[in-house]
Amino acid sequence: MITELLDKSYVPRFLLSSLLNTLSWAPVVLLTGPRQSGKTTLCKAIQASNSHPHKYEYISFDEQANRDFAHNDPVGFVEQLPSHVILDEVQLVPEIYRQLKVEVDSHRVPGRFLLTGSARLSLMSELSDSLAGRMQLVELYPFSQGEIHHYSTDRYKHVTVGESENLTGSSILRQIFDNRLNVRESEQHPRLIRELSRRIVEGGYPEPRLLSTLDRQKWYQNYLRTITFRDAYEVTSARRLEILPRLAGIAAAHSAQLFNLADLAATLNLSRNTVNEYVSILQNLFLFQYVPSWSNNQLKRSVKAPKLHFLDTGFACALLNLYEDSLWKDRKLLGQMTETFVFQELSKLVSWYDKKLTIFHYRDRDRHEVDFVIEKRGSGIVAIEVKTRATVKEADFRGIRKLQQHSENFIAGVVLYDGERARSIGESLYALPIASLWLGV
Repeated sequence: MITELLDKSYVPRFLLSSLLNTLSWAPVVLLTGPRQSGKTTLCKAIQASNSHPHKYEYISFDEQANRDFAHNDPVGFVEQLPSHVILDEVQLVPEIYRQLKVEVDSHRVPGRFLLTGSARLSLMSELSDSLAGRMQLVELYPFSQGEIHHYSTDRYKHVTVGESENLTGSSILRQIFDNRLNVRESEQHPRLIRELSRRIVEGGYPEPRLLSTLDRQKWYQNYLRTITFRDAYEVTSARRLEILPRLAGIAAAHSAQLFNLADLAATLNLSRNTVNEYVSILQNLFLFQYVPSWSNNQLKRSVKAPKLHFLDTGFACALLNLYEDSLWKDRKLLGQMTETFVFQELSKLVSWYDKKLTIFHYRDRDRHEVDFVIEKRGSGIVAIEVKTRATVKEADFRGIRKLQQHSENFIAGVVLYDGERARSIGESLYALPIASLWLGV
């Protein structure tokens, strides 16, 4: 059993089904995501599984001997690889990228190379160029609240990889986009209240969420040093890396706010071009992400600036020295972090969805705004607003109603709030508990 091989600590990942499906037809699959998000554990689970049709050998470039071999003799290294292999932290050995292309072209079989990397493909441009048309990208984020919830349920604690292939997480986005959302107002969810603050501060990284608050902060400090002085150094030519920790702290404080490069450059007393370079590094190392502005031809007064969101609220809170109690007492910060918390959950739901979805935000000069606009290419949009209150007001739908009136492809509008019941509020408008993101409606 796979759980025995992994010390019974394997948490079923909802991305697994999508990853295995991609391996069934693509010759090269790159599994990317933040360092320590669980990529290696997931790959080793696939390696150890008896249900997978191919037996993978695992090679990590964190081991110096493997790196030296690949650096010094890339042709010899690739030629001696087995028929199916996992190459972990491949961004550390760019010398082998061209030879991987040669091997794929000479012997093209599905799932031959499963690569992992702790940097986005845009930062590994040479890998992207070398394997264009041969490689598919899959992103793994830290644990979602759905994965945490399922694993805390006894019947999911000891599933094998084969059994967990059918776990797909919350279907709430699928239900909304397919017009199958069944709101049962008689059903009741317990309010999160202070549990919301706890979940935000814990975040989703597998290791630190189980630590004490003090130890969790130390873990994130070490993590930031690792990605600053190791990962960034390995994959960029930038050398003023001491800027990155301060920039990360500023970004954490501005999560869920419009991104203003000029203000950030002034704060750091650096040029806009310099700051933009270092912002791109942290973005490509999965610290935070831009959420672009949404607009259409009928909405002429929309604000074009993107929003910035940290990709893990636990990391952001650690950088800001926020604890469960201090976050709960600071209602402004709680609102920001709750919006970012919802963003990270939506990002994970989107990564499991079988259709192409993109997350935007909306704001215009008339002060209409919507926290998230999720667009399904060629189909429609869903507008989502986030509130930490236990009540929903008509004003909460103000921005959503504007999109509904000016969008021909409007599917639904949702206000997520810390309430007990899901409710239908007029045509295609709903109030849903935040917990419905992982518990369902």
